[in-house]
Amino acid sequence: MPTPYAAHHERISALFRALSAPTRLAIVELLVAHHQLHVHEIVEATGAPQTLTSQHLRVLRHARLVDRIPAGRSVVYRLADPQIAAILAAAVQFFGDPG
Repeated sequence: MPTPYAAHHERISALFRALSAPTRLAIVELLVAHHQLHVHEIVEATGAPQTLTSQHLRVLRHARLVDRIPAGRSVVYRLADPQIAAILAAAVQFFGDPG
């Protein structure tokens, strides 16, 4: 029998699944650092192919972690909520600085 918190736990689980891929995590880190980026800038920074980057961005959009903003012939992405940066900062603090 589902608990009253089942839907709540499912949303949190979906957030962590969306952040579980290293490329998606790198995209979120880039958006934390730069606030918003064009798709081609994300492709260049991650080194991932355009098609794979688009797939990762779609997962992040569906998880409501990033927003998509049309910008002429391109698209700009930004974090959907500033609290996402706090989640990332907590993870970095937990594991320590990689450098």
